[in-house]
Amino acid sequence: MNSQTLNPQDNRDQQEDARNQQEIDNERQKATDEAQRCVDQEAVSALKETRNAINAIDQGNTQEALQALERATGKLEILVARYPELGFVPVSAQVNIIDLAPDDSNEIEQIRNQIKSTVNEDDFRTARQLLNSLVSEIRTTIFNLPLATYPDAMKEAARLLNEGKTDEAKTVLQLALSTLVVTEVARPLPLLRADIDIMSAVAIADSDREGTLRLLEDARNHLRLTQQLGYAKGDPEYAELEQAIQDIERQVRANERTADPLSRLLEKFSSFFKRISGTAPAQPA
Repeated sequence: MNSQTLNPQDNRDQQEDARNQQEIDNERQKATDEAQRCVDQEAVSALKETRNAINAIDQGNTQEALQALERATGKLEILVARYPELGFVPVSAQVNIIDLAPDDSNEIEQIRNQIKSTVNEDDFRTARQLLNSLVSEIRTTIFNLPLATYPDAMKEAARLLNEGKTDEAKTVLQLALSTLVVTEVARPLPLLRADIDIMSAVAIADSDREGTLRLLEDARNHLRLTQQLGYAKGDPEYAELEQAIQDIERQVRANERTADPLSRLLEKFSSFFKRISGTAPAQPA
C-alpha cells in the first residue's frame, strides 16, 4: 500500500513500527559490541594454536605441533596470571534475534498448557519444540575457554607428542576444543518494546492524550507478554511497573501533566530491562 493512501492512524502505526525496528536493531548492535569487547585475544590465540597443533599432527610434523602447543601454553599462562580465579574466558560470541513467540496472550497460554500436557505425557521432544516457540529475545551466546582444565590438556598433549603418541595427543587436543563452555544472555523483546512504548509516550505526553493512552496500553500488554514468556516471571517489579502505568493512565484521563511521571517510569523500565536481561557483558568468571 502506498503511504500516501494511508489514513492518519495507519500512518502513525507504520512510523511506530519503523521506530520499533530501529530501536531493536540498535539494541542488537549494542549487544554485539558488548559481546565483542569481552572476547579475550590471548584466549583466541591459544585456541588457534590448538588447531594449528592438530593440523601439524595430521601432516606428520610433530616438531611444528610441539611449537604450536608451546605458544598456546604461553598464551594460557598469561591468562592464568590475568585471571587467577581460573574461570571461563570468552573466545567468541554470537548475537541473534529470535522472535518466534506469538504476541497474543491467549495463544501463549494455549501453548503453555500444551507444554504442560506433553511433559505430563513424557513427550519431551514435542515439549522442547513448543518451548522454542515461546522465545522472543535478542540472544547473546558466548563461547568460553575453561582455564581450570584447558592448560593441563595442552601440557598432556605435549607430553604424549614427546613420547611419540601422536594419535593420543590429537585426541586430547580435540577433546579440549570440545570443552568450550557456552553461556547465554537474553534481552526480552517484549520488554524492549514496552520500553520503546514508554519512550514514545514521553515524547507526545504534552500534545497527544489519546496517543499517550494507546502507547501506555501497548506497554502494559508488552509487559504482560514478557512475564507470560517466562522472563524473570516471579519478579515483584512486574506488579510495580503495571501499577505505575495504571496510575499514569488515570492522570492522563484526568488531563493532568504526565511528562515527569512518564520520564520516571521510563527510567524504571530501562533499569528493569537491564537487570533481567543481564546485559552486563560476559566477563571471565
